[in-house]
Amino acid sequence: MIKYLIPLLSIVIVSCTNNKKENHTYLGGKIINPKADYITLHNHYEEVIDSVKLNPDNTFNGVFKDIQTGLYLFKHGAEFQYVFLEPQDSLLLRLNTWDFDESLVFSGSNAEKNNALIENFLINEKQDKDFYKYYGFESERFLSKVDSLKSLKKDYISKFKTNYPETSERFFDVLNIVLYYPLYTKLETYIINNRLKSKPIQFDETKFVSHRKELDINIDSLMFFSPYRKYVYNNIYYDVYEKNLKDDSDEFTVAVLETVNKKIDSQELKNRLLKETILRHFYTKKSCSLNKKAYEAFSKFSSNDSDKEEIACLLTDVKHVPKNRLIPNFRLYTPQGSMEKIRDIIKSNSTVIYFRNKDYSSDKWVASRMNYLINKHPNVNFLVININEDKNEYINDLNIKHQYYLHKESDAHKFLTSKYPRMVLVNNNGIVKNGFCALSSKRIEKQITELQ
Repeated sequence: MIKYLIPLLSIVIVSCTNNKKENHTYLGGKIINPKADYITLHNHYEEVIDSVKLNPDNTFNGVFKDIQTGLYLFKHGAEFQYVFLEPQDSLLLRLNTWDFDESLVFSGSNAEKNNALIENFLINEKQDKDFYKYYGFESERFLSKVDSLKSLKKDYISKFKTNYPETSERFFDVLNIVLYYPLYTKLETYIINNRLKSKPIQFDETKFVSHRKELDINIDSLMFFSPYRKYVYNNIYYDVYEKNLKDDSDEFTVAVLETVNKKIDSQELKNRLLKETILRHFYTKKSCSLNKKAYEAFSKFSSNDSDKEEIACLLTDVKHVPKNRLIPNFRLYTPQGSMEKIRDIIKSNSTVIYFRNKDYSSDKWVASRMNYLINKHPNVNFLVININEDKNEYINDLNIKHQYYLHKESDAHKFLTSKYPRMVLVNNNGIVKNGFCALSSKRIEKQITELQ
């Protein structure tokens, strides 16, 4: 893979000689199987710094002025990854969108840092899967397992410092988060899981949370960074689970919102967490609905009027497709390009409709999830309806017969004002049995079984 990067790197070094004098930072590379004709670079507020258009050969050449040392977000299509940049870097990346993270490789200045980050992201993903079986261990055995991983990660950092002695402390701050914070999350998750048992086991919890004395959950410049964000959320939920509330209850949602308001200092960061919390709880509840108290708490603590408007639109969307009523007979385009009414497409089949917004989910994830459900429920009709109004945005790994799209004037947009993804379950008589559920929900398989 490196042999493809060396010729491009030589061009970069020559072309950026003058740019370095002007404190320019270069980020370029090649995208295999691109999902869009550009890439974007974002700051820690997830605001777009700049977009760079792909060349005809799917390479891109981005030059950015006055980049500050730190972590940035690199996006292409619906997927993203992090990149650590310093002023006057000349960094190249190469990736295949079919295996976005797994194929990502860097070369050029700072390559060793960014390759270390992506390497440990992939290690963390594997460890997350492995740890499911460890949560059943008794407390001392679980703690020993975490401590052994801590030791390995400590050795990793030590070797990295030896091999790259000029690496900035700023980078090691980021690397420490990538390596250690997932372990802190696991430690607190072990306690949460124990509290949820019908007969919790008694053990010394202080050994599991000693890290809390040294951690700051109010660094808003890192909240976009997933290992940090996951820990912050776990920290908040850890406190809420002490209240012994059912996690599917409206009281639980209110308690989480109150804890966010209490523990998070930055109003901007607080707004972001409040919005994410209320959306997460909305999508994971048995019936997607929003309790009045939860909405009032969100509105009280958030100072972002745009967020409040979005959530209000979501509430309106829910009411437009009520349970136990005929589904609104909107028109849509079929895979063959003809326009038909939804009830004619459903006919006498139990049907799962997924209104998809490509801005919220990758092709790979949607295809994987839908193909699994399609294979498991062969007697159900599955429709994936693209609400982005682009008939060319088909998902490659999903059979075309399942893919539809809306035109601009479709009546369906009346209940899609929030633009959030939405699943609707309809029985063989065209009656809505669930007007708003989530493709990611753990309960969706049971709901589809009950639909039949």
